[in-house]
Amino acid sequence: MPAEVGKASRQAGIALARTWRYQRRGPLLLCIAVMAVLASWIFFIPRPPTLSSATTGDRTLANQVRAAAGNAHGYRGLAVAVIDRNRIRFAGLGESGNPEHPNVDKTTVFEAGSLGKPMTGMLLAELASRNALRLDMPLQRLLPDMRFGDPALGSATLRDLASHRAGLDLMPSNLHVFMRGAELRIMGQDPYRGMTEEDVFTAGRNAASSGTGRFRYSNLGMALAGQTAARVAGKKYEALLRQYVLEPLTMRSTRFVHSDTAVPRNSATGYRATGPVMQHWLASGYTPAGDIWSTSEDLARLVLAELHGTAPGAEAAVPRFDAAGAGKIGLGWYTTHAQGREITWHDGSTGGFTSYMGFDRSGRRGVVILSNTDQPVDAIGKSLLGLTPEREGPEPDLFQIALTVLCSVGAAGPVFYVAWRGFSRKIYYVYFGFSVAFGAMLLVLLQRIGDWLSVPPLAWALGSALLSVGSLVGIHRCPAPHRDQRLDVRTALSAARYGVVLLSLLLLVIAAEL
Repeated sequence: MPAEVGKASRQAGIALARTWRYQRRGPLLLCIAVMAVLASWIFFIPRPPTLSSATTGDRTLANQVRAAAGNAHGYRGLAVAVIDRNRIRFAGLGESGNPEHPNVDKTTVFEAGSLGKPMTGMLLAELASRNALRLDMPLQRLLPDMRFGDPALGSATLRDLASHRAGLDLMPSNLHVFMRGAELRIMGQDPYRGMTEEDVFTAGRNAASSGTGRFRYSNLGMALAGQTAARVAGKKYEALLRQYVLEPLTMRSTRFVHSDTAVPRNSATGYRATGPVMQHWLASGYTPAGDIWSTSEDLARLVLAELHGTAPGAEAAVPRFDAAGAGKIGLGWYTTHAQGREITWHDGSTGGFTSYMGFDRSGRRGVVILSNTDQPVDAIGKSLLGLTPEREGPEPDLFQIALTVLCSVGAAGPVFYVAWRGFSRKIYYVYFGFSVAFGAMLLVLLQRIGDWLSVPPLAWALGSALLSVGSLVGIHRCPAPHRDQRLDVRTALSAARYGVVLLSLLLLVIAAEL
C-alpha cells in the first residue's frame, strides 16, 4: 500500500511538472509572437515608392516633371531629357536603388524595354536602304530552310512583322510561356531568361497567324523580324544594331547585358510600383523586341537625330499603316494625332522599368523618360511635349482592390476557425499548424502582388496583426500535451483534407491574380 501511494505521488508530481512547464511557455510564446509582428511590419510591410527630393541636372525641368507626375506615387527614380530644336536639357529625380550610385542622372542605365522596337525598325530600314535586305519579301523566301506550320506566316514580310501586321499573338501560346509569365507576376523573374534565337525561330515555325494586314501587337513578331534580318545578313542582331544604329548615333552607353556579363555599375535597380524588387531582364533571343538597356543621354541623341531627319533608318518613323487606337505605325514607331499635333512615339516596360520617347517634328520638340518602376510614364512624356493627358492614370482595378483587402483581412481566418472550433487533441496541432502556415504564405504572396497603390499598406499590417492575435489565441487554447499524440488513419485523412482545402484557396488567389 505505501508503495502504491508513493507511485501515485510520483506520477502526480510528474504530471504537475509537465503542466507547469506547458503553462510556462505562454509568456515566451507571447514575446515571440509580438516580436514576429514587429519584424513583419518593419521588414515586410508593403512600401510603395515615391520620388524623393533628390535632383540632378536642370532644376526647372525637374520641377516640371514633378508637377506632371502629380503625387509621384509609384515612382522611385526618373531620368528625363527634353529636346528643344538643338538644345537638350537633362534632369534626374529620386533614387536609382543602386547603393553605389544612388542619384539618377543622364548617365544612369535603365532597362528601356520596348523602346528597342523602333530601333529594330530603324535597323531594318537602314539595311533596306543599303540593299542588304528586302522588306517586302515573304519570310519563306528569306528563310528557305525554315518550314512554317502556318503558310500565312510564311507569306508575311519583314514589313508586316515590324508593323505588327503579321497576325501573331503577343507571345507564343504554350504552357512554358504561361508559367514564365506567372513567375514574373509572382516572383518578379525575367520571363525571357535563357531564350535564344533558335527559340524565336521555333516559335515562328509553330505559330499560327490570324492573317496579315491588321494591327496586332506582337513581341514574337518583332523578335522574329530582327532575328530574320540577322540571319539574312549573316551577323548577330546585336552586332548589326550596334554597327548601323548605335555607333552612328554615338550611343556608347546603350548595351546588351547578358547572364555572363556584369550589370553596369551605374545601372538603376528595377521595382514594382507597389515596392518589391524585380529581376533584371537580360539579353535574349527576344532582344529585337526590347531587352536593350540605355540612358536618357543616349536616347536623347536618337530623338534629336529623328527630329533632324538624320537618324539611320529614319524612314522607319514614317507612318504607313493603321495601328488601331495608337494612330498609325511605320516600322516600330507610332504616330498619333492629338490636340492638333502629330506625335511620333513609343513606350516600353519590363518587370521593374517603364520608358517613353516621343517627338513633335513640326514643333521641333522631343522627350525621353526612363523610370525604375513599372508605373507608366506616358502621361509625363505627353505633358512635357505640351499635350494635356486625357486622364492622369489607369482606372483602378476594383477586382484587384477587393482581392487585396479580402485576402489581407482573411489571412487569419483559418487560425481563428481552428482556435474556436474545439477540435480533438490529436488533430488540433496539425490543423493549427496548417492554418498558421497558410496565413503567413498568403501575406507573403500579397506583399508582392497586392495593389498597394490603391489599398493602404495598413491593410496588410492589419492582416499580420490579426494572424498574430489568432495564433496567440490558438496557442492559449491548445490542449495540454499527451503521451499518445499519434494520428490514426481517420484523423490523418482529415488533416490531409484540411491541408488540401487551404492549398486550394492559396492557388485560387494566385489564379485570380494571373
